[in-house]
Amino acid sequence: MSTKTVARLPIDTDVLLATFQLTKTTGGALLDQWLETSGEFTPWQVELFETVYQKSINRIAGWNEEELKMKFISYLFLLADVEVDGKLNTFFERSLSATIHDHRLSVSCDCLLATPLGYNTPKAPYFFLQEFKKQKGNSYDPEGQMLAAMLIAQHVNADSKPVYGAWLTGSIWFFTLLEGANYYTSHAFDASTRDELRQIILILRGLKDLILNR
Repeated sequence: MSTKTVARLPIDTDVLLATFQLTKTTGGALLDQWLETSGEFTPWQVELFETVYQKSINRIAGWNEEELKMKFISYLFLLADVEVDGKLNTFFERSLSATIHDHRLSVSCDCLLATPLGYNTPKAPYFFLQEFKKQKGNSYDPEGQMLAAMLIAQHVNADSKPVYGAWLTGSIWFFTLLEGANYYTSHAFDASTRDELRQIILILRGLKDLILNR
């Protein structure tokens, strides 16, 4: 009796796009609506925002991935206020895997938003963030890591609803949305500028309603 071989895909953006026949587009109505999220900050959020901005503006380029996560990204999620007890949690450094159309995908997620199973286990993931600090000769593909996680979530959730993502190198962020075989990407947002950092936080904040109102 023969055993069916499951191919393990390399985590590469172009390979994933070709293998799963995804159409990559800049912009798109659903993505643009998310990116245009607006809102206000409370007084304590304004104070924290200014503190984070001033401490990061001249240092972010020199931070490694863990420093970027601890000194910057964690505060952005605090300002975004996305968590809802029992309904939506932030998780860091979680592994995901799935076999999709005879292809095995396995990734380690830097950060994700998911409905929780209990308190400490992501049940249904809907947003992924992948960060990267470029180093000479390093072939790591943060977009590919994020896209692989999105494909796994799309397969596991099996609800025909969009999955959201973001990948960044240093201060430069790109937001993405996967709906069916359509993969939408944003223009670059520069977190080293005050206005774009504020919008990044509002975009993250917008995930709460997008996920909870699915």
